[in-house]
Amino acid sequence: MRILMFGSLPPKIGGVSTSVKNTMIALKTKNIDTSIILNFSSIKALFHRYDIAHVHYVKSWKIFLALILGKIFAKKNIFTLHDSKFLDDYTKTSFFKLYRINVKLMDGIIFLNQSAQNRYRHISPPSIVLGSMFVEGVLSQQINKKNYIKREKNKIYLLLYAFGKIIRNNKSVYGAEFILENLSFLDDQYVLVFVDIQGDYKNECNEISSNKLIYIDHQIDFLSLLLEVDIYIRPTTTDGSSVAVQEALMLGKKVLASDVVERPAEVTLYRSGDFEDFKEKLENLKETEGFTPNSIDDYLAFCNQLLEKKK
Repeated sequence: MRILMFGSLPPKIGGVSTSVKNTMIALKTKNIDTSIILNFSSIKALFHRYDIAHVHYVKSWKIFLALILGKIFAKKNIFTLHDSKFLDDYTKTSFFKLYRINVKLMDGIIFLNQSAQNRYRHISPPSIVLGSMFVEGVLSQQINKKNYIKREKNKIYLLLYAFGKIIRNNKSVYGAEFILENLSFLDDQYVLVFVDIQGDYKNECNEISSNKLIYIDHQIDFLSLLLEVDIYIRPTTTDGSSVAVQEALMLGKKVLASDVVERPAEVTLYRSGDFEDFKEKLENLKETEGFTPNSIDDYLAFCNQLLEKKK
């Protein structure tokens, strides 16, 4: 089987690029011939024929262009729905026709959680629910250990990550405000390690005691930092499957997340926007039991199912 990926790779920051990288590494462990188109910056990969074209874009025009190329150079097109606002954007604009065309160009869709699949059940192509991480891809990667924080005894370190102040439906996507505004109400044993890549929350963080907060406003090696903390918190107001949540679980970290989407069973959920519930769940977190993401074999089985289906 030959697979052509449309997407981006790290060092571009984000869960999509990380999931693409993980998928490609996992496929290579199975000796699957895989190529990638990086934001259409190179068309060298188009000098071959493929069985599957897998589109990971979010922007509508990129999805359309990749699907058209997939129809030309591959037998089947599959699309991973990374962004839950996929339909919302189209219904509010003149791009609704493009949305319908894109759906018709898809031979299969990968949803990151069951709630997303339920929401788009009206879409006709065959679909499957697969997390955005595969165990073969993760286990073959080495973590470059770095020291980002200096730990103190008897302290519990929480990790919060935000790419920036992204507002959707009048709500902060990453939920950083929810944590920062309530940090003073947590016991002094808790220290928040806050990664604010774009520095959008610098002013708010300057007003918080350094005893309660470690502020990082630059790109970090996420897996390395995960090794240094005790708990990963995910207070997002919308989400997919969250690569970060899966990575934290695979490293044996406790995870506390909002209940806005379906999460792995090992994640402790709190009612989104309810600080009292957040605090109670935080203080009673249990050790994370073994977590294993999907195998790339599940992905390949879905691809083979599509290839066997008559046009």
